[in-house]
Amino acid sequence: MFGKKTHLSMLESRKRALLAESEVNRIELLKDFDALKMEFTRVKKNLRAAGSIASTAALVAGAAALLRRRQTEPEKMKTANHTKASWVSAALNGAQAGASLFFKVRSIMRQRR
Repeated sequence: MFGKKTHLSMLESRKRALLAESEVNRIELLKDFDALKMEFTRVKKNLRAAGSIASTAALVAGAAALLRRRQTEPEKMKTANHTKASWVSAALNGAQAGASLFFKVRSIMRQRR
């Protein structure tokens, strides 16, 4: 009878130790999840800022390309062939200018950090 009682109390103490360890692991998992959530929020904030900069840069580049195109149209109309520039080429030029502006702004922002 003495052996049975010791065996049960060993199992009982082992069970309690496992439950305590499980609780500690659960708390650590929640802390890790909170840290991951905070990191995700930080990355999302940075991506929004970069997207905002890229959007603004694309708008500025598009407007600059449109203004540049409008300034060169009267000169083209004076020529004999009267060919008009394609809107696709104007859009590509605007996108190219916007991309270069975006990369320049991004490198400046990285240097500031």
